Amino acid sequence: MDEATRNLLNRSMAALADGDRSAFDPAYRTLWPLLVRLVTVISSDPVIAEDIAQQAMLKILAKISTFDRSKDALAWSMTIAVNEYRSYRRKLGNRGAHQGEWMVAEPTDVDTPEAIAIRNNLRDAVRAVMGQLQPHDLEVVVAALYDSQRPPFAAATFRKRLQRALAHTRLIWKRYYDDDRTG
Repeated sequence: MDEATRNLLNRSMAALADGDRSAFDPAYRTLWPLLVRLVTVISSDPVIAEDIAQQAMLKILAKISTFDRSKDALAWSMTIAVNEYRSYRRKLGNRGAHQGEWMVAEPTDVDTPEAIAIRNNLRDAVRAVMGQLQPHDLEVVVAALYDSQRPPFAAATFRKRLQRALAHTRLIWKRYYDDDRTG
C-alpha cells in the first residue's frame, strides 16, 4: 500500500468516526481487499477468508466511533481482523476441531507490500507497548524471550514475575489497541 492510499484510508476512517457516511465507500474499497488478503494469509484457507473478513469489517464499522485518529487505521483494522480469526479458531477448538494446531497459522513466505506493511505495523505496535512497560516488567519479558539473559531469580519467582509482566503488557495493549477478545 502506498503512502497516498494509506493517508486516504486514515482520512476516510477518521471521517467515518466523525459520522460522515460518504467516507464509507473509499474506506471499504481500500480496506476490504486487504482484510481478505490478510485472513487468507494467516488462515491458509481462502474459503473462510471472506467470511472472517466480513465479520471483521462489521466489527470495524461497529467500533468506528472508538477509532483513535492518532493511530494508523490499517493497523487498527488488521488487529480487529486477526482477533476475528482468533475467535473463529477458538470456536473451532471448543468444538474439538483442529486440535493441536496453533491459534494463528504461520504466515506464508510471501512478501507482498501488504504483508510487509502488516509486519511493520505489528512491530511498531509491539515496540510502543513494550516501551510503556516498567523496567522490571520489560526485563522479565525480554529474559523470557531470550533465555540467555535470564535474571538470577528462583524459577517460581521468575514465573510469577513473568505472569505479572504479561498481564501488564495485555492491559497496555488493550488500552492502545482496544483488543476486546473474550476468554
